[in-house]
Amino acid sequence: MRRKQPHQPAGLALVASLLLALLLWASNRSWQSLIEAESWVKHTQEIQLATERLQSILVDAETGQRGFLVTGNEPYLTPYRQALGRYRTALTEVQQLAAYSPAQQQRVERLAPLVEMKMEELARTIHLRRQAGGQEAALAVVRTDLGKRTMDEVRGVLQEVNQEEQHLLTVLTAQAQHRGHQLRLFIFSTCVALALAGGSAWAGYRRQFMTDAALRESEESFRRLTENSPDIVSRFDPRRRLIYVNPAACHAMGCGPDELLGRTPHELGLSSAAEALCAATLDKAFAGEDVTMVVPAKDALGNRCFQTRFVPERDARGQVVSVLSISWDVTRFARQQEEERQRADFAQQVVGIVSHDLRTPLNAILLSTASLLRRELDEKTTTAVVRIHSVAERASRMIRDLLDFTQARLGRIPIDRRRVNLHELAHHAVEEVRLAHPDRTVELSLEGDGWGQWDGDRLAQVLTNLLCNALAYSPPNTPVQVAVHGSSGDPVLTIHNLGEPIPPELRSRLFEPMQRGAFLKDRSSRSIGLGLFIVKHIVMAHGGHVDVKSTKEEGTTFLVRVPRA
Repeated sequence: MRRKQPHQPAGLALVASLLLALLLWASNRSWQSLIEAESWVKHTQEIQLATERLQSILVDAETGQRGFLVTGNEPYLTPYRQALGRYRTALTEVQQLAAYSPAQQQRVERLAPLVEMKMEELARTIHLRRQAGGQEAALAVVRTDLGKRTMDEVRGVLQEVNQEEQHLLTVLTAQAQHRGHQLRLFIFSTCVALALAGGSAWAGYRRQFMTDAALRESEESFRRLTENSPDIVSRFDPRRRLIYVNPAACHAMGCGPDELLGRTPHELGLSSAAEALCAATLDKAFAGEDVTMVVPAKDALGNRCFQTRFVPERDARGQVVSVLSISWDVTRFARQQEEERQRADFAQQVVGIVSHDLRTPLNAILLSTASLLRRELDEKTTTAVVRIHSVAERASRMIRDLLDFTQARLGRIPIDRRRVNLHELAHHAVEEVRLAHPDRTVELSLEGDGWGQWDGDRLAQVLTNLLCNALAYSPPNTPVQVAVHGSSGDPVLTIHNLGEPIPPELRSRLFEPMQRGAFLKDRSSRSIGLGLFIVKHIVMAHGGHVDVKSTKEEGTTFLVRVPRA
């Protein structure tokens, strides 16, 4: 008999509505507090930036004045002239940002005449210096320390402004945190009350009915699906006994369901290895893991391979009450994978062996041509020997790339970590490229700490490959820029060149083997397309990452980040 549904209290909907309204109000207040705190943080940052900008302008003006007083050269006044056109704008910006506070307005009112006094002192000394014999008079004004005292007062006022802003930000942050804590407690309490009201709204009279109906529908759908599935489907109870098998399982085992139900894996006639693997996997599944295993088997068709997935089934309390097993025949797929793996291994081994064996005759050619070039030869012979030497070097580089490619495919490129300086490596690599390409401009920028534990030869290979790539894909009249940033954290190496951007469809596979760009500028530098693939694997062997950004406006930039150790 169906149980009667209890009557729901009429006022429950009203209570729930009130709680929801309170929750929305509290959320809105919390959001407004966050917005207010964020606006004050932004305002403080803007004042700090404005004061720093004003102070920087005054320092630049003073620097230009000093250079002109000492040398008398007008170019030294460039920073001073730039400051003349900027300091009033910067001062106005500080005044506008401080307008919200009377105390800050008073400080800024003290600041304005000091700034004007400083600029007048600079203008007076510059005017004296421009007069005949006026250097001593100008320096005499400087020795009075009036300018230094004025600048110190300016710094003091700016510091007071920043300190007041920081203090105000601290107070407002503390207030916002306190309000946020109170609102979170209120929201939590409201949510709890709302949850209790919702729980009392839905009595348990329908829960069992809906659960039973869903369970019956699920079981029926499960049986319809498994009865018509070509995959082997079975179910084990906690005692590891079969409690369900579908027709495909009966067909695979050659038995009827009555002969299989109630049996354990030990009683199914499996091999000892397959039985042990199945038992261990079932233990994991009953512990709550979703486990997959591959089991070799032998039947009338010969050796076969089945992939089986064990899925834990839980009750309403979350306890595992049974394990569902789904098996499918993957014999053909496993054989194809093994054949592909063997073919790939064989091809890579052949490349490695052939590349290694070719190094000996190539080294002999390189040594012989180098010996010939040290002798006095006629022009025709020298040209021929140089051509042979160049071709042999190119072949040697290709072989080195093939060996690195083989090592990367078979595992990982080996590295020998030692304490090296990335700045020195970059400097040497750039110098070598400049010697090889005297008609190109290569700019180098070094910053911060360049020391770390790396394989110096391998990182030099990364630098050379990326530099040669940048030269090959950029117009001849444009520079290539190399920068090493080691200020904080892991060093970052960037190599930038102008030219056509890398097409988006190529960018996703740029670091794969045998990939080349379509806009090669230097046809003499064509390679087998392994340079960027080797760069990626050397960086990965160091635990680093390589990326590329390429646009028509900004050009192409390769970024390499390698941990220091």
